Amino acid sequence: MFLSKGRNMYIKQPEYNELDFVQWLWADIETMCGVGGPVCLDESEKEAWYNRMVNPTDGNNFYCLIYNNEDKPVGEVSFHRYDCLNSTAEFNIKIADKYRRNGYAKEAITHLLLYFFNEFGGEKMIDTIAANNLPGQTLLLKYGFKQKNQPDKKIILVEMTKKDFSNLYMK
Repeated sequence: MFLSKGRNMYIKQPEYNELDFVQWLWADIETMCGVGGPVCLDESEKEAWYNRMVNPTDGNNFYCLIYNNEDKPVGEVSFHRYDCLNSTAEFNIKIADKYRRNGYAKEAITHLLLYFFNEFGGEKMIDTIAANNLPGQTLLLKYGFKQKNQPDKKIILVEMTKKDFSNLYMK
């Protein structure tokens, strides 16, 4: 299973028995309010999701939990729907509301993008952020994602290319 350590956190693919945190994270109203609201998974949905995203995976998705240095899960970071024709995937990050503003997100983004661009073979990471999710927009734009033109004013489209990531973070 994948593991990548940072200064203040580490990301790793979860074991099935660690999905209680995922269920809690997705059901937490404060955490999920900016990304469409709470999501609840029953046991069969949880198992199907784990098989698609983590183990054995379908090859188009990659999911990790974010842990602080006290080994407590604080969030998730992942990519979804990898398009092998364009080498593009959709980005996701969620930090539990009570753990935000501790630097976990920036480090987790770096570790996921290092894997995506340098090991997985991706060329571009994209994300659609709700127009009213200002903290999410600020995080990704400050990190270096570039905003793209988007006709739907309800969402903001951002992208990070391998070249942009290398120029910003691989010097």
